[in-house]
Parts: sequence; structure tokens; C-alpha cells
Amino acid sequence: MQVLILSKTKYGSHVCVGAMELGSNKYLRLLNANGYYQDADTPLNVGDIWDITYMVSRSIRKPHNEDVMVQTQIIVQKINNLAEYIKNLSVPIWRGSIENTFYGKLEWTSWGKGYISNENSDIDHSVGFWLSDKPLTLQGDYYLYETNAFVHRQIKYKGIPEPKLIIPANTLVRLSLAKWWKQDDDTEERCYMQLSGWYES
Repeated sequence: MQVLILSKTKYGSHVCVGAMELGSNKYLRLLNANGYYQDADTPLNVGDIWDITYMVSRSIRKPHNEDVMVQTQIIVQKINNLAEYIKNLSVPIWRGSIENTFYGKLEWTSWGKGYISNENSDIDHSVGFWLSDKPLTLQGDYYLYETNAFVHRQIKYKGIPEPKLIIPANTLVRLSLAKWWKQDDDTEERCYMQLSGWYES
């Protein structure tokens, strides 16, 4: 099965590799044959198309329905203009306000971080593409989306490439939900939204 590599994000000393199965447009997270994240030096690079065989992970938990264990992999080709290639695949793309991402099911902390809780985790996938109606401005490890003069939404950047100071409006970006995490005994488990990459035409 041919897959397009969409993102590589940091996960400790390993990387989380996001992909899409061509033909079905099914989102995948490519784990190694043992069901763990890829080594940091994996040859699976963003923009590559690989022919792979895989097994679905035995530990799927919504909304992270993408985990598969790669059994074999052969490089096919490299896509140069990834933004246009993705748009031509007819995949769903969230557009406009950040409130439209993840089907409007995100909740927000008082400091502006978006997350999915158990109550609204019944969605088909934990990743998606977004064309923002406003520029995203880097501040520390986060990109800020200004909803008005007093409110900002924060998106943690987890990609491998050096972050840009500003991602212009209408740039295709890839969003994802981090794995379930419980901050303390008084807070429910949550999957926080993060930005895993952007694609320039």
C-alpha cells in the first residue's frame, strides 16, 4: 500500500511519523514493527511516498485511530509541492477560525490551550489539515491565534523543522492531538492540540 509521509514530530528520543494511505485517504501513524515510535534517524521523511505493508496496532484508543505497525517499506518517490498535492487529494480541510478545527469539539483552558476530553472524543481521527483565516505567530514553543484583542489560542509546536516566526494566513497546516494525559488528580484525561507542520506552495 502506498502512503504519503505528512509529518514527523518529537516524541522523546524518537519521532512520531504521520502519514496518509493513498487511495483511501486514511490517516496513519507509522509505528515500527514492535509497535513503538520510529527512531530519530528513520528514513521516512515528509513528502516521501513509500510502499509499505502494515498491521493495525492492538492498542487503539479513540481518537487516536491511526496507529499501525510497519512490516515492510520501500521508497517510491518524493513529492515537491506537498501543499498542492494534498489539496488535490480531496481530503477534508478545516477552514477559517480555529474554532472550526476538530469539528468544533475542542474545549479550551483558561490560558488558551485546546483539548479533547473523554466526553467529546468520539471522532474518527486525531489529525487534520487547516487553512487558518489569520496568521499564526510564534511565541516560545507555541503558535498564537488571536481571536480578538484580548483572547489568544495557543498551539504547541511539535514539528522537527525550525519553526517560522509567522505562518501566514491560508497556509496549509497539519494539526494533531497529543496522546491522553492527566495533569493531576483533579483534572480529567485530555488530548491537547498541537501543530505538527505546515506546507508551503
